[in-house]
Amino acid sequence: MFTHTPSQGDLSFALLLRALRGITLWQPILVYVIAVFLGMSGLELFAQWPGGWAGPTIGVIILLVSFGVGYLGAGGILLHEARGDPLPGIVKSLRFGIRALPRLLGLLIIESLLLLGIFVVEVLGFLACKIPGIGAMLFVPLFPAIMLVNAIVFVLAIIVFNLSGPALWHGESVGNSLRHTIAIARNKPGSILLMMLLLAALATGMGIIIAVILYTGYSMALTAATPVLATEIIRSADMFWQMLGALSGDRLISGETLVQPVATNTSLYSAGLSMGVGLASALVFILPNVVFLLGIAHIYIEALELIAPEDV
Repeated sequence: MFTHTPSQGDLSFALLLRALRGITLWQPILVYVIAVFLGMSGLELFAQWPGGWAGPTIGVIILLVSFGVGYLGAGGILLHEARGDPLPGIVKSLRFGIRALPRLLGLLIIESLLLLGIFVVEVLGFLACKIPGIGAMLFVPLFPAIMLVNAIVFVLAIIVFNLSGPALWHGESVGNSLRHTIAIARNKPGSILLMMLLLAALATGMGIIIAVILYTGYSMALTAATPVLATEIIRSADMFWQMLGALSGDRLISGETLVQPVATNTSLYSAGLSMGVGLASALVFILPNVVFLLGIAHIYIEALELIAPEDV
């Protein structure tokens, strides 16, 4: 059915190499860039609104929503890639991200409530240790037992939370997503966690390499632009002395007509430098993230084939 075949009874380490293909896929990268750009634009717009905290709050919500849409939209493309299907278009992927966002929020809320329920049960157990006479004796076995339970829950939570996205990319409902991710975490906790750790290390290494390449490119571009920037620095210095002369009452060096054009040019040069840094920073975040998400998509498909092949 798919272009890959899992190893007998366990996950294939070859999926780590297949995850590297994510860095060559422009469609999910573009979806992520569009979503993040719209989110950052919304944050910048509402952050300038008058009225105290309302504007920045709305801007932050828009930014978080844009990250969610980008995560779901890019993930949908990556799941098609992992399954060997034709990749959907950019607009279709963004629409999918918007439609799937309520399911992602619902799934995260349910998973958080499950963790909260476990914590409440543990608190009630420790409250029982306050019973006079037997409380201290209950605490002796209870504390190490809860410690081990929490360690297991922590591992399962890492797996379930990371696989929640691929389950939704697969088009599953909230109920089926939760059922499948928990089943995968229960049946293959060791191998899944190992693959996730190796995948995270791989994505981190790619991020370091990409950062070195992009910021080297930025430094080279900055060096090449030195003649232009040096001229602008000199003009800005001239503007400073002209303004100082105007403030001191020296009409001979006021040069008021030059202040506005120089200030405008300085702002534009600064905007260009900022856009270069912003683009490099966005790609340093997005490219390794796409590699990680493609690997997670492969992990989910192979794990689902092993525990519930009828649902693949």
